Amino acid sequence: MNSNYQMINQDRIAVVTGAAGGFGQQIVLQLLAAGFYVAATDLFEDKLERLQNYVGSSEKLGLFGMDICDLQSVQKAGEQIINLFGDKIFVLVNNAGIFGRTPVLLTEYHEKARQIIDTNLIGTYNCTSFFSKFMVKRKSGRVINISSMAGTWGASFASAYSASKAGMIAASKSWARELGAYGVCVNAIAPGIFQTNMLERAEEDERSVSMKKKIVLDYIPAGRFGNSEDVAEVVLFLATCKTDYLNGAIFELDGGLNIGTLESIHLS
Repeated sequence: MNSNYQMINQDRIAVVTGAAGGFGQQIVLQLLAAGFYVAATDLFEDKLERLQNYVGSSEKLGLFGMDICDLQSVQKAGEQIINLFGDKIFVLVNNAGIFGRTPVLLTEYHEKARQIIDTNLIGTYNCTSFFSKFMVKRKSGRVINISSMAGTWGASFASAYSASKAGMIAASKSWARELGAYGVCVNAIAPGIFQTNMLERAEEDERSVSMKKKIVLDYIPAGRFGNSEDVAEVVLFLATCKTDYLNGAIFELDGGLNIGTLESIHLS
């Protein structure tokens, strides 16, 4: 890691939600390496302990239990973060989220749909509402929302998840307008097909494995699935980018899947 990054970020705080998950762990590692104080938050505190073991001990790492769906929990965790590190919050990574199938024709999935939307969209709203105030106060900051390609394409039998991720994209653009005048940049990352998300939830039978390989070979120019390091690299770029003119952008992190699919359809 460039020592200039570490000097610039040495007094800055980055808050990461869903820090104990696959994306979250790598994001925490990258931000720590860049010199940030990192407030790693997660609903499951036992998983935060495993994060501690994974990352190692660091005086710049703080672990905080936080339910992003509960505004009071967000406020409480926020106060704990400020008590430990101060209020120089420069980065918020809204990474926490859940996935679930919600077939629209089956009424038993209504409660699950509500849970997904509350977590992915309302949870992101709660965190941005609380932590962005400290960025506005200093007229500088970065809000980075981890959305999904499902938010632009729509995933079959996962309408609640797709809608919640589409909402994150729209919210990112709205907040970019709202907060940009205060030097706060809001951008979103829309991961495509990754090892750590929806593919892990598919049944690993011969047919699904064959399907995965076909997707990679036929439609993803990069020739592979994404991984958590890919997401963390883009988060690091957005967190450390000096310009405040990069605002309201949606980064499709899909290995060229969007281009590859369209080209395949055109040529077939």
